[in-house]
Amino acid sequence: MSGPWIHVPAFASPGGGRVAISADEARHAAGSRRLRDGDAVTLFDGRGAVAAAHLLVGSGDAVHAQFTTVERRTPCAPRIEIASAVPKGDRLATLLEAIAPLSVAAWIPLECRHSVVHFSAALAQRAQRVLVAACKQSKQPFVPQIAPARSVAECCDDARARSLRVLLAHPPKHADEATPASCAATGSASMADGAAGVLVLIGPEGGFSAEEIADAHSRGARQMSLGESILRIELAASCAAAILRLRQEPK
Repeated sequence: MSGPWIHVPAFASPGGGRVAISADEARHAAGSRRLRDGDAVTLFDGRGAVAAAHLLVGSGDAVHAQFTTVERRTPCAPRIEIASAVPKGDRLATLLEAIAPLSVAAWIPLECRHSVVHFSAALAQRAQRVLVAACKQSKQPFVPQIAPARSVAECCDDARARSLRVLLAHPPKHADEATPASCAATGSASMADGAAGVLVLIGPEGGFSAEEIADAHSRGARQMSLGESILRIELAASCAAAILRLRQEPK
């Protein structure tokens, strides 16, 4: 499919039709993209539905798109979720911009003992905008879900209920305690025992507390090493997602 990608809430009919373009999307199309009446675009709803279309620019600010058959894409397998502490300032946008193109299915704000930033409704709205923009740029048909903020224990319990393997990205005290990232990304280490996917836990800059590490281990989490260096939250998230996703790509 050709043309810039435009996000729409939903398609009224899978067989083609007309859909309204939101004011924000229309301004971006006309301003940054310099799109005009009749230009080819690709519409997506963020849930796997994609359609070729062309713009219909009416009088005033009204912008619609005429689309043909809607194509339903299949989510990438295995499912990858990232649960991380919330970074400061613009670094949250950096994190989200990095994981969206890697087909991460969900991002979960992690509330930790050493957390500095706590997730809020305002941050949630901003995060959603960033994720949509990242998916438009990377032509990724699935916008990652933003889950409610949770503790380490809550994340582990929820992941176990959904048959996800949990990996704890935290430097081990001893070298033999960690699952190397290269091994954690293989089927034998991360997808065994019928797991439907992987959830990676990434702590705040102060690290996980001893209690949080114990909670994770008692709930079946495996230690995951991302190397000897101490990484910022957004870099750890993007590294973990890239390793897990790209190791699953066909050779």
